[in-house]
Amino acid sequence: MSTIINVVGNNGKGYEEIDLWTLKTLAGGPVIWPGKLNRTPKGWEMPTLAKPLKIGVPGRTTFEKFVKVEYKEKPNQNQYDGFCIQIFKKVLELLEYDLPYEFEAYNGSYTDLVYHVYNKSYDAVIGDVTILADRLQYADFTVPYAESGLAMIVPAKPEGSPLTFTKPFTWKMWVVTGALLMYTMIIVWFLERQSNPEFGGPWKNQISTALWFTFSSLFFAHREKVHNNLTRMVVAVWLFLVLILTSSYTASLSSMLTVQQLQPNVTDIEWLKMNNLKVGCDFDSFVKEYMENVLNFKPENIVNVSSEYDYPKEFKSNNISAAFLELPYEKVFLDKHCKEFTATIRTARFGGLGFAFQKGSPFARDFSEAILRLSEKGDLKSLQDTWLTPSHECSPNITSSNPGSLSLRSFEVLYLLSFGTSTICLLLSAIDHRRQHRVAYEGNVTSDDSLWKKAAKLVRYFYTKNRRSATSGTNETH
Repeated sequence: MSTIINVVGNNGKGYEEIDLWTLKTLAGGPVIWPGKLNRTPKGWEMPTLAKPLKIGVPGRTTFEKFVKVEYKEKPNQNQYDGFCIQIFKKVLELLEYDLPYEFEAYNGSYTDLVYHVYNKSYDAVIGDVTILADRLQYADFTVPYAESGLAMIVPAKPEGSPLTFTKPFTWKMWVVTGALLMYTMIIVWFLERQSNPEFGGPWKNQISTALWFTFSSLFFAHREKVHNNLTRMVVAVWLFLVLILTSSYTASLSSMLTVQQLQPNVTDIEWLKMNNLKVGCDFDSFVKEYMENVLNFKPENIVNVSSEYDYPKEFKSNNISAAFLELPYEKVFLDKHCKEFTATIRTARFGGLGFAFQKGSPFARDFSEAILRLSEKGDLKSLQDTWLTPSHECSPNITSSNPGSLSLRSFEVLYLLSFGTSTICLLLSAIDHRRQHRVAYEGNVTSDDSLWKKAAKLVRYFYTKNRRSATSGTNETH
């Protein structure tokens, strides 16, 4: 056992005794590090209550959901809240040491705010700061807690078409349904024309009655009675198919009319530049420079929009034709205005949103590790849903879903059942009709008659039958 000393400290003896060392552990109390600190030093001047970590916070943000500063009479009484602040507080809970801090609102551009970390005005920046290559020269950033890119927001118009009523079914579905309708009409006419007076008369009346009967069955409005049992079987299967089709058509059409489909009225950046139209963005961010230097917009055509509430006003007053927002801001904006605007183009990807610390600061690594843990546990996603996209009315699965048309494959069995039933009934009727003719012929021609008498009786039979048919047709015409 030996004595371990703190050779850095000074208690009048030139050194300070810390504890007694055994082969396994310290024999006494906790280690007191220089500065009277109980925690293990990070190789960096650790913040204390007397000298807390000085953190710069964007004092003027376009979207208050990220950082919102509620100003009081004294700066140290200001209140800070928002998505970024909540992430910062969640990170502090995961750190293995206490981190005294104080916020200070900074009203200026984000680039200037990061530069104040470089000149040591601030120890860190907490807010919706985009990680860019130029900014990495002045500060160390954490891993991003949100993706970043550039999206173009434009007014949207409802998608409509004079032929919307045909969209619930595919064109193949319509063709097959029409063909089956005509086939069923022919079967009903063939089965009923001999025994049902409503299907009798001239050919024109017979066809029109059969067509009206089959078509009105689509709406269950047919009034004609059927006499043949085979016809009843055909109609029963057909009505079952009609019931399924009409229910599916109504549900699909209602879905298409209920879910609003939006189309952008502007889809091309080059079209905006060619027509010399104005666009909006936040001048405090890097977006303005990006639009001038990369997208090649004229400076006079870029309008400063400093608040999220000003974007709808600028659009309605026709001051701007499009707006360029970073992806996190796009989510917040469309969460409120998904029925009026839509995002069309995502032009680039950037480093994401992160926190900035002084060069060489060990806190950047500790914060990055904590952010990754929040992401892996799902806490980061929960914060995004709570702060950025709380509205369920404008969720992506509602605004972007596009109900598809019903295809023939969905009703293939029903179509085959209806077609097969009609065909079988037609064959049975034809067999029965042939049998009746054979019985009638054999009843009128006996084996005792001579060949001449048999022929005479056969001619007399057909003559009498045709004369009766002609008389019946004349009476119905009059």
